Parts: sequence; C-alpha cells; structure tokens
Amino acid sequence: MGYRRRDSSLTDFIEPIDYDEESWDYADADTQYHVHGIHPYPARMIPQVAKRLILRYSKEGDTVLDPFCGSGTVLVEALLNGRNAIGVDINHLATLISKVKTTPINPEVLSDALNKIICKLKSGNITPKRLTPSSINKWFKPYVINDLSILKQAVDHVIKNEYSQSVYEFFEVALSMTVRKSSNIAFDDNPYFIRTMTGEKLKKHRPNVFLIFETICKDMIRRVGEFYKSYPSNVHVKVITGDARKLPLDDCSVDAVITSPPYGEESHTMSYVRFSKLSLIWLGYDLEKIKLMEQNTLGGLVQKYDYKEFPEDIQKIFLTVRSKNKKRAYEMLSYIYDYKRALSEVSRVVKKGGYICIVIGDRSVAGVKISNEVITKALMTQIGLRHVATFYRRIPKKVLPRSDYKVELINKESIIIFQNVG
Repeated sequence: MGYRRRDSSLTDFIEPIDYDEESWDYADADTQYHVHGIHPYPARMIPQVAKRLILRYSKEGDTVLDPFCGSGTVLVEALLNGRNAIGVDINHLATLISKVKTTPINPEVLSDALNKIICKLKSGNITPKRLTPSSINKWFKPYVINDLSILKQAVDHVIKNEYSQSVYEFFEVALSMTVRKSSNIAFDDNPYFIRTMTGEKLKKHRPNVFLIFETICKDMIRRVGEFYKSYPSNVHVKVITGDARKLPLDDCSVDAVITSPPYGEESHTMSYVRFSKLSLIWLGYDLEKIKLMEQNTLGGLVQKYDYKEFPEDIQKIFLTVRSKNKKRAYEMLSYIYDYKRALSEVSRVVKKGGYICIVIGDRSVAGVKISNEVITKALMTQIGLRHVATFYRRIPKKVLPRSDYKVELINKESIIIFQNVG
C-alpha cells in the first residue's frame, strides 16, 4: 500500500480521492505495454503513475507539458487519454524516442519499409564505411562494427529515398536498439550503468546484427500498430529538443505539468548522456555535440553560487554536505540552482489554477542522504507555488549507478503536487 501526506487546505482536486484506499506502488504492473516497451531509458516514470496524474490533474482537451520528457511516457499517456502534449528534453536520443512513440504510423508502411531494408542487406552490395571515433572499438567486436555500418547505410539508402521523416526516425530508434543489443555492454547488473563484458562472457558474445535488427523492428511495428489504432484524432503533440531552463513556450500556455526531473547532476547520479552515447555516435552525432549536451544538463557546469540565496532547508543541506566534501557540495548546489531555473520556467508557462506534478527520488551526496522532496518543496514555495499534496511510491528495483560499478538503491519516490495560484 502506498502512503501519502497532504495539506489540510486541499479542497479542489479534480476528482474525489479515497486516500485510505489508493496505492501508487504498482508493484506487479506491466510498465512496458504498448509503445512504452520500444526502447529502454533510465529512471523512466512508469505509465501507470503518469496516467493517474494526467486523469486527476488535467481534463480532456488540455495541454500537458513534460519539460524533462525522457522517452515520452507522459506524452504517450496524455495523448491516449485525450490530452494534447508537449515534451522537452536536452537529450537528442530521448526526443527521438519520444517522437517515434507519439507518432501514429500505419504499420503496413513500416512493414513494407522493413522488407525493402532486408532485401537491400541481402543484396550484398554495400561497402562498410569506417566509423569514427575509434574509441568505440572496445564496445563492439570488429565484425559487429562492420555489420552495423552496412545496416546504417541500408536504412539511409532505402528510407531517406522513399519514405517520410517519421518513418526514418522509427528505423533510427530500431538502429539504436540494435546498437545496444549487439554491443559488448554488460547488462547483467545495472543496464543503465554502461560497462563492457569481460572474460568468457565476452568471448561467447556473437550477436547477429541483422537478425537482431529484424526482430526489434517487428516488435516495434506491432507496438506502433497498437498506438496507431488507439490514437485519438483530436489531439496533437510537439516534441522539442531543448533546455527546460529556457522553455520555448508562451506564458500561461499549458494546463498542467507532469514530469520526473533528474535526481541530481549527471556526473554523480544517472548519466542520461552516457546511456545514450553509443546510439548517438551511430546516429551521426559527433563527440563535441554529445559533450555539449552533457554540459547543458542540470548541474553540468559547476559554479560557486551563494548558498544563502536559497531557502533555509536547502542551506542546511548544503552546509551538512560541505562539512563532508566541499567540492561535492558545490556540485550539488549547481544542480539545485539549475533545477530552480527549470521550476521557475514551469511556473511561468502553466496557467493560473494549473497543477504541477513532480515525481522524484532521493539521493546521497558525500555519504549524506539528500531529500529531493524537501529541496523541491522549498524551491517551489520560494517561486510562489502552493503545495497541494505529497504521495509516495515504494520502488522495489530502481537504482542509481555509482562510479565503483555498485548501485545505490532507491526504495521510494515522492509524487509532489503543486498549484499555480497566481
């Protein structure tokens, strides 16, 4: 059973809530149904939580924003439940996956395109191109690099010449999945902390690149076909590769915000860019662009901000961490500064009376347990949002990677609800 805390002033939920009966855990739920299962992505909000928040804090025809949209879970659930959706993310792989998951494409068109790609591969007349950088060599066996190069050229040749951009993006996501499954990444411990196989496991690793791609595509076509049949005709979606601290949206232009922001700076929590790097290289992104993307994440550029500018609760957290490790304290404070900028932007674009739902877990910094719930509530109060309620979700499996290849378990997420009271 989930548990919760709420303000006694709460009187205006969109629908009645039986607090004693509801649970947010969804311990046995299928979180990969529909298009949600086409590509993994770190620290993803589960669709069941997204759907409940959407139904409770917005209505049909509203526009729901996710400024940290990741692989598009909130966007998909918003569309399927009659809401318009806007997603923003700094990570190019995230927005690519989100576009594919939220675009209704006729599965017959995708099957036709796949058959043509397979025919092109079987023709045997593609000369593999050398891929740079050479640093990828440790992540793939030589024949895999050769076959991935052939596959990428086949996709480019067939799809770019005959099909739409949406179809091409579909096969880019399939290529990304093929890159992951045919790589030397060790998935047995934590699939989101990228490291290579070793020993006998690496020796026995002999992936069939073309078969992997075909299998992935067929599964994706089935899932996208389900979405194609379910997609309401009266909704629309916009996916933007951009910065949550500088939302390209007008004031008071969205009805609700539902999002799960990063739990901390990438270098010490979940590195979404590191997770995406191999895929992005194969999709044609150079290392400088990938590095810039990492620098533009929350807390990506460390500066010594004045901790006294923050609310008292955050000052106390900072001083505790600083007593343990000064460097880590300022890294954490840089993340909090950027997080506040993003929350301020969210406050700007949501309509008066609109709700902002934040799903976030805690973390540790220099051995100090950090409550992101406390930080979020302190920042939102300072910005001028009203705290409405906090629910909690127990998580049996969610982890954050650590530099020693071990993992930090997260056993609870806070689901924090605010309202723009103007």
